[in-house]
Amino acid sequence: MKRRFPTALVFVVVAVVFAFVSLLGCGAAERPDGGQGLLPAGAPAPDVFAADQHGAIQRLSDQRGRAVVVYFYPKDGTPGCTEEACAFRDAWDRFKQANVQVFGVSSDTRESHEAFATEHKLPFPILVDTDHTWATAFGVPMRLGTMARVTFLIDPDGKIAKVYPDVDPGVHAEDVLKDAAQLTGAALPVAPAAPGSAAPAGSDGAAPDAASAAPGAASAAPGAASAAPAGAATGTPVPVATGVILPPAAPAPTPAKR
Repeated sequence: MKRRFPTALVFVVVAVVFAFVSLLGCGAAERPDGGQGLLPAGAPAPDVFAADQHGAIQRLSDQRGRAVVVYFYPKDGTPGCTEEACAFRDAWDRFKQANVQVFGVSSDTRESHEAFATEHKLPFPILVDTDHTWATAFGVPMRLGTMARVTFLIDPDGKIAKVYPDVDPGVHAEDVLKDAAQLTGAALPVAPAAPGSAAPAGSDGAAPDAASAAPGAASAAPGAASAAPAGAATGTPVPVATGVILPPAAPAPTPAKR
């Protein structure tokens, strides 16, 4: 005699499978503006706000007049997300020089963000989007409750300038910095030299002196080398003038005649 599965059990299994498939393939959710998929270049950025890891409210429209990077990532503490966050951290000073604000966004809690930022010394805000307001507004797909790794570059007028749907966490920050600097008109800030990098020959780790920087300068100005401050030839730092004029040294005493 064949055994039959109860009809109710069949419906339950089908519903579970359907829900699981929906979680895997919900990449084209409808945005609040009526569109679907990722917010495209040229569209106005949504006026959304959220708390950061410190509990401070960050509103996107408050950043008008500067370029803004909004990067969505899946989860605090995972290898790829840590690599991406640390890359933005290492380039943070250069982003500031180029007048660019950076926001990280994920669905983790504020407590998780705070621990993540503290552990890796992240100097920029990472925003709490547990209700997926930002993800929905930007059309970022969700996969098993986590956000896809997508970045948006917003111009100073508040419009989407570029979308980065395929992100390499290790080099992504440098790529975005180049594009953002063009938006603000800033010269691309130079990355600091890596520790232990080789210094130019003969410099002993210090900047080259005037004679080596301008060939022939010593011969054009006789006695210039002897007028250099003490310590310049050995590469020791020369004290910066503070505006205080020192009195002349007292003359040496004349030897007594015998």
